[in-house]
Amino acid sequence: MIIPCNKIPNKKRSSLRKQASDFAFALYDSVAMVNAEHWNKIVKSGSEFLELDYLRVLENNNPPNMRFHYSIIYKDTTPVAIAYFQVIDFKAEGWGSQVDKKEDETEKCLHAVLKQYLKRGVDRLNIRLLLCGNAFISGEHGFTCTSAVDKKEAFDALADIIYRISRAEKLRGKIAAVLVKDFYQTSVENAIELKEFKYHDFEVEPNMIIHISGDWKTFDDYLAAISKKYRTRARSIIKKGAALTTKDFSAADISGNAEQIMKLYNNVHLKAHFRLATLSANYFSEMKKEMKERFVFTAYYLEEKIVGFRSSFILQKEVEAHFIGLDYSINKEYELYQNVLYDYLKEAISHHAKELQLGRTASEIKSNVGAQAHELTCYIRHRNPISNRIIKPFIDYLKPSEWIPRNPFKEA
Repeated sequence: MIIPCNKIPNKKRSSLRKQASDFAFALYDSVAMVNAEHWNKIVKSGSEFLELDYLRVLENNNPPNMRFHYSIIYKDTTPVAIAYFQVIDFKAEGWGSQVDKKEDETEKCLHAVLKQYLKRGVDRLNIRLLLCGNAFISGEHGFTCTSAVDKKEAFDALADIIYRISRAEKLRGKIAAVLVKDFYQTSVENAIELKEFKYHDFEVEPNMIIHISGDWKTFDDYLAAISKKYRTRARSIIKKGAALTTKDFSAADISGNAEQIMKLYNNVHLKAHFRLATLSANYFSEMKKEMKERFVFTAYYLEEKIVGFRSSFILQKEVEAHFIGLDYSINKEYELYQNVLYDYLKEAISHHAKELQLGRTASEIKSNVGAQAHELTCYIRHRNPISNRIIKPFIDYLKPSEWIPRNPFKEA
C-alpha cells in the first residue's frame, strides 16, 4: 500500500521517503524537453530566473562539471509548482587550495578533513552536489509554486523529487549532499518543512539590496539623500574614476574581447573562498544574444585597455547586479570597484527599479552605498557518513562572517 506523504505523521515521514506523495511529477534532463506551456504558467508566481529563455542559456553554455534537471509538479493534473536543479561535480582540492591561504580554525579544520579524504586518490575523487537553486545568483531561484497548493505540501513534494533525482543519479555516481538554496526569512516558515526529511538549515552571507526611493529620479537625488560625509566620499570616488570610460557591449563586442573579459572575470572569481563552478567563455555573449536589452554588459576602459566590466539583468521591478571583472592593479588608484557599485545604482535609478540586488560578498562595502542585508537560509542533507564529515566544515565555512553595517542615509 502506498501512503501519500502528506498523510504520514511527521516523525515517520523521512523514514518513508520512498513512498509516493499526493503529487505527480514530470522530470526532464534538458530544458528543450520541458513542457513550456505548463512551466510558463508557474513562472509568473516566482523568479524571472526560472524563465526558460534564461535557463536555456545556462544549459547550452554550462560548465563541464554541471548538469541540469527540471521538474513540473502536478496536483490533480494541474501544474502547481516547478523546480530547477543542478548536479555539480567538483574536485575536493578546490576547497583545500583556498584553505591554504587562510588561518582561522574553521578553515584549518576543513583543510585537515579534506587532506585525509584526498589521500584516497585526488585524480579519481569528485564530490557530487545536487543543488536546487541557482549556483550563480543569490536568492530564491530554484523552486516556486502557485496559490493552488499549500506551500508546506509543495516542499513535501520537492523532497520527493529530490529523492527520485538522487536515485536516478546513482548510475553516474552517488550524490554526496543535497543543497536547497536560498530562502529569505518570509519563506523560511514553509521551507522549514524540509527539516522533517533530515535536512539541516544554516545561514549564508546575506543578499545585499538597495531599496530605490521613488523620489530618486537621478543619481543626484540619491546623493542628496545621503549624509554629507558619504556624499563627500561618493564624489571623491567618482572623481578618482573620471579617467575611466565605459561602453555597453553587444554580443559581438563581448565575443571580440572574450580573452580579456575572462581574464578579468577570473581575477575576481579566483578570489572566492569556495567556487562551485566557473563560467564558460561563451556565457556572456550568449546571454546577451538571448536576453538582448534585458542583459547589460558594460566594459570599463583606461585609455585603450579594458580594465573591468560589470553585467546586470534588467528585470520588471529590479536590477540584478551579476558578474563583474576587475584589474586589481588599478583598482585602488581609480576606485574601480566603488565606481562599479555607483554605476549599478545609476542604472537602477534610470530604469525606475524598486530594488538593486547586489548579491553576496563585500557586505560592508555595499552597505556604504546604502545596501541592506537580507538574511538567506539554506537547507542541506548529507547522503552518507563520509559526506557528512566533508560537508559539516563546509557549512561552517559558508556561515556569514562578521562585518559592520553602515547607513549612508540622512536620519529621518
